[in-house]
Amino acid sequence: MTYKIAIPSIARTNTILKKTFNYLAKTNIDFKNVYIFLSDGNEYDDYKKSLTDYPVNFIVTEKKHVNTQRNFICDYFDKNELICGIDDDIDSLQTKINDKKTIELTDLDGFINNAFEISQGNKCDLWGVNPVLNPFFLKQNVSFNLKYIVACFYGWRNTQEEKCYVSTNPEYGKEDYERSIRYYKQDGGVARFNYVAPKTKYYSEDGGIQTYRTVEYEETAVKWLLETFPAFCKRNTAKKTKYPEVRLIDRRIKKRVNK
Repeated sequence: MTYKIAIPSIARTNTILKKTFNYLAKTNIDFKNVYIFLSDGNEYDDYKKSLTDYPVNFIVTEKKHVNTQRNFICDYFDKNELICGIDDDIDSLQTKINDKKTIELTDLDGFINNAFEISQGNKCDLWGVNPVLNPFFLKQNVSFNLKYIVACFYGWRNTQEEKCYVSTNPEYGKEDYERSIRYYKQDGGVARFNYVAPKTKYYSEDGGIQTYRTVEYEETAVKWLLETFPAFCKRNTAKKTKYPEVRLIDRRIKKRVNK
């Protein structure tokens, strides 16, 4: 399948080279199909210099917020194109070998093609990977129920329908949770490849959403999600982080009661 790779970035000229591109260079993807979407046009020359060895495409969006940036990406590409979104600070993708070991995924082109084939074959326009790299909890399966599709690595068919777009009010964060719900509601499922996970340090790098992310900002986002999609999420009180979190759940599906 023919697909494009979209990497939104802001204030990470060094990080994108040392992390994401260091990994991509070990894989078999075609850099001519990689598009870097820059939130700040003033950084264009720095990014161009940093990635001078790679024949990638640069697009200046002047969209400072991740929600508007990703919506811009959906509008930029043609309708029904296949897009793989990658963050600018991932170390690698890892695939499960056994309950104690993972290995770096270097046939990235093969994995992305397979992911699109399986997701499209199951009428799911959104696919992703397990968000947590822990070989014990990774599963050798693909699920199609309501799952969190983390935005650091995911793919979608760019239908340019309502489900493709997330809310653009700057206070509405957690756009990957919102996107997961929107696709699930419209398609009846999202595809998640539970044997693959990113090696990355969430929220630890300078730049990116860290330029505006605060506890108050995240709390506003959580409240908005709970109010907007009450049937598909609830507050996650089990996860102990300084930031408020949500958990996806389809409340319309009643648990079976054994009599």
